[in-house]
Amino acid sequence: MNASLLLSQDQQLYALIDQLSQLTSHTIGRSLNNTIVVPDSRVSGQHARLTECTPSTFLLEDLNSKNGTFVDGVRITRKFVDRANAIQLADTTLSIDELLAQLREATPVSVVPFPTPAPPQQPEPVSAPKQAPLDFSADFAALESVYRQYPQLKRACRQREKMIRTGSVILSSIVGISAVVASGGTALSLLQVMSSAGLSVLVPTLCSTFLSTDEKLELIDKEYRDRYRCPNAACRDPFGTREWDMLAQQKTCRRCQAVWVA
Repeated sequence: MNASLLLSQDQQLYALIDQLSQLTSHTIGRSLNNTIVVPDSRVSGQHARLTECTPSTFLLEDLNSKNGTFVDGVRITRKFVDRANAIQLADTTLSIDELLAQLREATPVSVVPFPTPAPPQQPEPVSAPKQAPLDFSADFAALESVYRQYPQLKRACRQREKMIRTGSVILSSIVGISAVVASGGTALSLLQVMSSAGLSVLVPTLCSTFLSTDEKLELIDKEYRDRYRCPNAACRDPFGTREWDMLAQQKTCRRCQAVWVA
């Protein structure tokens, strides 16, 4: 492949990252001009803003409301939230899913949101052999990219241009990215690839100018802690700073006996 074509692909990837770094935000309030309307007389006209940072993490901001925005009972001005948090706007308490459900009902928008990976189909074969219940080797293998990308992203997030270059390197290393770019792939197809590849889904958010450096570092740490754990949902023992290679040598979880390396 000649240098001019490589440069063209690199420029296309930079352009896609820059496009994706324009994060999707939703205003929340009593007024009908909000994207999420909460019909509560104690909720301000424009009460809060919710910004999608990853498929599972959102930034919630209070917009100088009279009666406050609370997360799990604590009043906030600006805080990362996820689907486990209870969000209270004045006297109304909602979850992230309930807020987003109102958005989907009210506005069938054409904006491309961060995709939430669909749950795998579970066919019921008559005689096909079943996977051992504690075999998590495929899920554990996927955690290697989480471990490798974590320090890269932390080093790069202090400068936007450096972050874009690092993001380009990370995304270019993912199988299928070059095909997506070369074929003029859409933002949606790129996001779908990123969602299943370690911490790469953070790249657009980390390239944005919306978050402060401290907030970007907090987001990286949060996503790393949430993902870098025993893949057995019944265990979820955090790996912390333990090296992936050492865990691979261990082969199984000493807490739940899940198989990491078959």
